[in-house]
Amino acid sequence: MTKVARAVLILASVTLLLSGCWNASEIDNLEYVNAIGIDYSKDNKEYTVYLQLLSIQKVAKTESEKLEGEMPAWIGVGKGKSYVEAIGKITLESQKRLFWGHVTALVLGEGLLEKGEITDVLQAFFRFHELRYTMWVFGSRSDLSRVFEATPNFERSRLKMLIHSPLENYKQRSYIAPLHLNDFMAGYYEPAQTLILPAMTVSNDVWRKSSESLDTLKYSGVYPFTHQQSNGFISMDKIDGIRWVQNSTTRASVSIMDGTKALASLRLRKPRHSIKFKEVDGKLVFDLKVKVNAVISEMNEQVSEQELEKQVQKVIEKELRETFEAGLKKKVDLLGLQNRLYSRHVKKFRQYDKDQDQFILQRDSLGKVDVKVNLTSAGKYTYRMYKDNEHKGNEHNGKEQKGNEQKGDGQKES
Repeated sequence: MTKVARAVLILASVTLLLSGCWNASEIDNLEYVNAIGIDYSKDNKEYTVYLQLLSIQKVAKTESEKLEGEMPAWIGVGKGKSYVEAIGKITLESQKRLFWGHVTALVLGEGLLEKGEITDVLQAFFRFHELRYTMWVFGSRSDLSRVFEATPNFERSRLKMLIHSPLENYKQRSYIAPLHLNDFMAGYYEPAQTLILPAMTVSNDVWRKSSESLDTLKYSGVYPFTHQQSNGFISMDKIDGIRWVQNSTTRASVSIMDGTKALASLRLRKPRHSIKFKEVDGKLVFDLKVKVNAVISEMNEQVSEQELEKQVQKVIEKELRETFEAGLKKKVDLLGLQNRLYSRHVKKFRQYDKDQDQFILQRDSLGKVDVKVNLTSAGKYTYRMYKDNEHKGNEHNGKEQKGNEQKGDGQKES
């Protein structure tokens, strides 16, 4: 046997002794963290960390066959004077090593948001090198244990719930754009920009399993940020206008009302907006223009096409102005007006930023709101059905009237 052949044989024998990956752990020897919640108690002056863990075997089984029984919520809770100490309390009683590479959601409690210093927490947070900046991030006023214990519909995996997979819900009803952690961090340090953090809560008003109410997740509002600080909570009913200035909006709905009676409902798709500014009497005025396509979903009364477009325009303008007012009370720019000025004319922005607080909006800063609504072919088809019915009704009434006239003439002749 040649020297070369011997060397090859020895190397081949050695490789049989090697494992697949250095320092690798067996799947069964790890506990997989899928969501992290962080809150702060002002009274106790301590942090609370919540970890949601899922069984990889259970998740895999839901993809291939139906599970027997419900998927339990495994939650670890630790408290400490620092975020790291709180995490340490959990790892101290963990039966296996925690693996952080599958975290897809981060929920920040209102106590932490009010305290500020989020960057200090996140710096400690990302000392776990397995974590990724692509996770979704939310705020919440609810107990974070309840958020992580919420029930997925039809015994699905918890990874299908809103905090882990928000895009499917957003495509169906675009209201508040979900936010990745990397986008949160980018906007967090951006001057003159209002960062909008979606807020999550627990609800048991809608879904039931037989007669049992289920706790599910839904959006409750937003936490706007400026100057690396939260400006408080704004509820959903005050931010309807946000969806018309988010380019990610794919589908939204509008109802046309006559008092308490619904005249029509429309689906609106992919709105596009533009912002222009002008100076009037030494003040900045922003004009907002919105274009959107609409499809009629439901029509309870016969309304002309022009009237429908006009009513939708009024609704959208009203929502935009109310959202602007709600932001003004918190000194935040929910419509992104001043950010457009700052990004394109920073010298002009600084000229009006006399207090150097990076907020230049006033009550009369929102000028003209021009909304253009276009009823598309599908909507016009629906409208034509009502129009045809109206036309047939008019023809029928006309024939009856003509018959009555002929009958009257015949009576006169006799």
